[in-house]
Amino acid sequence: MSPIPESKKNHLWRKTIWYTDPEAYPLGPHHSAEVYCCEESNGYAVWYARRLAKDDSRNVSKTENGDYLLAYFASTKRDDAIEFAVLIANSDKDVDQVIAKLDALAGKAQKI
Repeated sequence: MSPIPESKKNHLWRKTIWYTDPEAYPLGPHHSAEVYCCEESNGYAVWYARRLAKDDSRNVSKTENGDYLLAYFASTKRDDAIEFAVLIANSDKDVDQVIAKLDALAGKAQKI
């Protein structure tokens, strides 16, 4: 396992929903979908990091790749932020359904 980059050390919880199999694509391209909760300067943010190939079958919503701020919680709502992230990342057993739900949320979220 590779070391955690400095930018991800403030992550309280994260889950990779789907990623490109490195055995099948050792030289890339590397694609993934991830949800994470992190501490910000004045609260907690829940993010959806979307990196899917344009021709990926999961790309039915035509949502653009990027980082989407799904929710922001006050500094006193740490547990609520983590709970929100866990529940949306585990909202279905089918990965495609989870990504579809995240894409729907991304349509209403702020893209960074």
